[in-house]
Amino acid sequence: MSIKNFCTKTLVIGLIAMQSLPLFATSSQMNSNNPITINMALEKIEDKLEKELDKQYNVDWDFDLLFNNGKISIIIEYDQEDVAAFKQISKANLEKLASFIINEIQTSLGNTSIPIEGIIIEDNAKQPTYTFMYK
Repeated sequence: MSIKNFCTKTLVIGLIAMQSLPLFATSSQMNSNNPITINMALEKIEDKLEKELDKQYNVDWDFDLLFNNGKISIIIEYDQEDVAAFKQISKANLEKLASFIINEIQTSLGNTSIPIEGIIIEDNAKQPTYTFMYK
C-alpha cells in the first residue's frame, strides 16, 4: 500500500470515528445540531416504540421518525385490518399515545426544544386520521 493510500484511509477512518463518537454519548451530551446523530437515535427510538407499543389498543402500529429542517416528523401507521379496533380508541387515549411518544423522543434526545409534528394514518389512506404537534 502506498503512503498516499495509507494516509487517505487513515484520514477517512479518523473522520468517521469523530462523527461516530456522539452516537455513543449520553442523551445529555447528544449533539442536537447533527441531523445524522439525531436520525440514528430516532431509529433506536422507533425500535423501542415498536416493542413497547406493539398491539397497544389491539392495533398493530408502525412508527417512522425523521429529523428534517430542524423538526421531528412522526408517522404512526396502522393496518387496514385494524380499522375497527382503531375506531374504538378514544381521543384521550390517542393523545396519551402521542404524548408518550413525544416524551420518549425528548427523553432519549435530551432535548425538549425541537419541534415535533405527527400524524396517525391507516396504511391505505390518503389523509391522516389524526394529527398532533408539539412546539
